Amino acid sequence: MEFVLSSNTLFPARSNREKVPPLEAAKFRIFVRLLRNTGSLIGRWRETASFVLLSFAIAVCTVTGARAEEAVHWYSTVEEASARAIPANRPMIIDFWAAWCNPCKAMEQEVYSTAEFRQAAQKFLPVKIDYDREIALAHKYNVDALPTILFADSYGKELFRYQGYVGAAPLLALVTALPGDVTDFNRLNRILARDKNDFDALDAMGKQLREAGFFRASSDYYARAVREPAARSDPERRETIFNAIGMNFLEVKDGKLAAELFEDCLRKFPNSPRKGEWTLNLARAYALGEKKDKQKARKILQTMIQTDPTAPESEKAREMLPSL
Repeated sequence: MEFVLSSNTLFPARSNREKVPPLEAAKFRIFVRLLRNTGSLIGRWRETASFVLLSFAIAVCTVTGARAEEAVHWYSTVEEASARAIPANRPMIIDFWAAWCNPCKAMEQEVYSTAEFRQAAQKFLPVKIDYDREIALAHKYNVDALPTILFADSYGKELFRYQGYVGAAPLLALVTALPGDVTDFNRLNRILARDKNDFDALDAMGKQLREAGFFRASSDYYARAVREPAARSDPERRETIFNAIGMNFLEVKDGKLAAELFEDCLRKFPNSPRKGEWTLNLARAYALGEKKDKQKARKILQTMIQTDPTAPESEKAREMLPSL
């Protein structure tokens, strides 16, 4: 049996071209009518489907465009980001990553793609550096683990770093707390670019970094400052710097370096009015260590209380003892 397809019918034709009986003809007319109605419905369905698909495509493009507009724009070089950051005195985030680094991939998916990060990162110029392609730059910044995230001033001078995977919540808290205007850091770095040994600039940079919460970077600048001849000729200022370095180590819970620093202060400045404060801070530094260090802290506190029971530091020593 062959099938005949015409503009009017779609029906199996008999090879002998027989006339269709009246009953079958009636059935045939009903069938054709149904086909025509169905064809009309199909046409309308096609029109509706086309409209829906077109609307969906437009919506997808709109959403995709919106997401593209919201996405963080990562610069590929420090120089390019710095050129835009300097006029606005904005800081930079420099993220060292690699294609083989699984924590880097996790941060890309779980942290950098979030709306919260996009919002928080607006005050920074974000830079992504491919470690494998920028080995020299990685060495310049002393990058020895990935991911390494640097917070820098507009000139790319490091203020703070974080190594390893950091989740969205702690990173967002850190980014939100950091200053969005680094005018003072930029000004001091311009001075130090002309004279890297400028004592006043080094001291001021250490102070600014400490106030902003960049404790390790603050200690680095303070350490450079105390090596300058101007520091040796100004004992009071030198003492203030040593004290600030010790407090920085306490802030970052580095008990060993803090203990060394405060012991050094007690030796270098035996007649300082800060002697009681340094002794208490020395005990705090030892309290951050192991069991034997905690025993040292307890002994220091007990000696303070016995030597001068009415001193304000002795009262603080009494408050610390139960925790050791």
